[in-house]
Amino acid sequence: MYPYLKKGNRLPTVTATQILLNRALRRGETIAVDGDFGRRTREAVIAFQQNHRLKDDGIIGKNTWAALVRGQGLQVIDTVDVAKAADIGYEDRDIRDAGGDPIVNHGMSGGLRVVLDQILARGQRGRVVLLRFHGHGSPGNMGLSAGTRSDVPSSEFTADYFNNERFRNFLTRLAPLFCPFGSVEFHGCRVGGGQAGKQFVQGFAKALKVPATAGKQTQYGGGRSTFRFEGVTRTAFPGGKTLKSWSASQAEAGQMSVYR
Repeated sequence: MYPYLKKGNRLPTVTATQILLNRALRRGETIAVDGDFGRRTREAVIAFQQNHRLKDDGIIGKNTWAALVRGQGLQVIDTVDVAKAADIGYEDRDIRDAGGDPIVNHGMSGGLRVVLDQILARGQRGRVVLLRFHGHGSPGNMGLSAGTRSDVPSSEFTADYFNNERFRNFLTRLAPLFCPFGSVEFHGCRVGGGQAGKQFVQGFAKALKVPATAGKQTQYGGGRSTFRFEGVTRTAFPGGKTLKSWSASQAEAGQMSVYR
């Protein structure tokens, strides 16, 4: 499992990549940790790929990510909603083909609690660098085990749930799983769109204490698109930070100095 990243991306996962690159580079060659996959980051990726005899295309793909995290003890956790028959063997297969072991959820009542319990059982404290949700969505809504056009209750995340103290308290149980530069992503269609989408990612960033990112456009998934966002995204950061300020704070958390 990996995040597919290339020049032009501006995401919390880019921040994680920059920290991991800096751990592999010699002092004096390290790059700024700013979450922006620009020229200097691409050059650092190419240098890393050449040092590890990988395809030096400057893109973070399956093999480059595997080399970056080797020996780091970090986890990427994927959960996939396959409540619709057409979704079985789609993104879940892509993740397995990439060496992952996704949490796969069929249609069920009360799926929200089941999914969160599975994440808690699998995640190791302080080790999750990326928690990624795949499935169907709409602005401010992410399916977990409901597919589309389903009346299965409590089997999705919605922005409205953050008005429920019990839900907020339950969700915060996931926070200790994340490493300092970890993040959560929602790969459902248009989850980050509109005011509901803004409230959605803000609620998760506050509860989990890590950045939360969701796509604002349709997310078709499949192939490389299983591992990247399609189109514009929306990200909220804990404490109301920006990508740049949050990334700078993580440079120290990653035990790396930044050389500009």
